[in-house]
Amino acid sequence: MRSNSVGLLVAAFAALVSQASNAAAQQAGRWKVSTGREAATATLYSLNTLTTGTRTIDYRPALVLSCETRRYPVWRQAVRVRQTISGDGSVGVSIRLDNGGAFNEQWVLAEKSRAVQTDGGEQVARLSRARRLNLSWRFGVFAGRGEAVFDLAGISDTLAQLAQACGVEVP
Repeated sequence: MRSNSVGLLVAAFAALVSQASNAAAQQAGRWKVSTGREAATATLYSLNTLTTGTRTIDYRPALVLSCETRRYPVWRQAVRVRQTISGDGSVGVSIRLDNGGAFNEQWVLAEKSRAVQTDGGEQVARLSRARRLNLSWRFGVFAGRGEAVFDLAGISDTLAQLAQACGVEVP
């Protein structure tokens, strides 16, 4: 009787995980804009999935574009992940827009080492001219690389919404 209950519990959990995965897949490629006081963010989930270190849960990294006007206008670009990224402040990120050549930048660790980010309107502005963004980074010396691919459809309208919410010009 007990093993039957455990089996039903495992089956229910698997169904729940499958539903959550399907819901995340449906959100991939769609911008979600949130506005608040003196700030606004837009989130886009990647087309690809990454696996946590235990290899039990697949998830989609999130590209987050934001503007803040608290002290002075700041545009920010970040990639949020579930797995902690090792480092001491900065992480090398390889960037490829559309089918162009890759270039490298140093981004900073943020959000308790579960995100890498860079500030500046120029970094956000270059996305407005692209249709696809590929990013890759190292999780740590022995942990391998993370990669995220984003379909940037609708980014011009999204940046306009953020700029309007923050009361600033589109970068």
